[in-house]
Amino acid sequence: MLTDPSVLTDPTPPNWGSIDLPASWPDDLELNTFPDLRFLLSRVFGARTRVELPEGMPGRDLVPKYMLQEFHNLPNGYYSDSLTRGYVRTFDTIMLGAMTNARDMVANTLKGVDSAIDVGCGGGRVAKAMVEQGIGDIWGLDPSPYLLKQASDEVPKVKFIQGAAENIPFPDQRFGGIGICFLLHEIPPKHASTALKEFHRVLEPGGLISIAEPSPVQMQDSSFSLFRKYGWKGPYFKLLARFVYEPFVEAWHKRDLQKWFEEHGFELIDDNVGMPLRHIVARKL
Repeated sequence: MLTDPSVLTDPTPPNWGSIDLPASWPDDLELNTFPDLRFLLSRVFGARTRVELPEGMPGRDLVPKYMLQEFHNLPNGYYSDSLTRGYVRTFDTIMLGAMTNARDMVANTLKGVDSAIDVGCGGGRVAKAMVEQGIGDIWGLDPSPYLLKQASDEVPKVKFIQGAAENIPFPDQRFGGIGICFLLHEIPPKHASTALKEFHRVLEPGGLISIAEPSPVQMQDSSFSLFRKYGWKGPYFKLLARFVYEPFVEAWHKRDLQKWFEEHGFELIDDNVGMPLRHIVARKL
């Protein structure tokens, strides 16, 4: 039985630095050997399989079933130490530096709030941008303990806890702001609506959600049109969007955000569709 969120207190964040997480199968690979390297590449470019959560991993019951997929062609998804560390390091490079702009947009919108939570915090870089904006009380939430351990190392001033956007373990009206970066397009529509209800619950009246997501432009426009508008980066991001495995991204792009936010008690106050980023801001009514 779920605890009534209205009577919850703040969770106690673990000391992630002291937790020894179990190795998953990618961590056992010896990538300096040709057979293991070839096997890993076959998993990156070949057929995807279901994520295997290692025995003894904390919070196994907190991982939504839809997350047991190899998003972004990452073998075993976000559930290995070695590959998630590589993913966090290289993602900005793959995105040609655009993620720095995304995180800065998300955090700058929340400047001035007393408390904020980075939902789907990954390696903690949005939370770090929040720290740089002077927000005093910052939390990060993610289902992957491997990412949370890295985030805790990266941003020790932030409190990181394990969980999913659909069931946020905080009291009602706890935060002045929510930051989200490249999360909602990875959630099935039904679960995303459940998450938005949770965002409404944990935000104080007038609280803001600041969201960065992939732009629909690189998926919808032709390569020629993108090249004319953005140079070589246009077709590059179109090819990247086609290559990476994101099973719910088309449903996200088709959503009527104005209607969606209004139905859940928010006012959509900004929707800036650029390329390759889309920045969305909504306020709790």
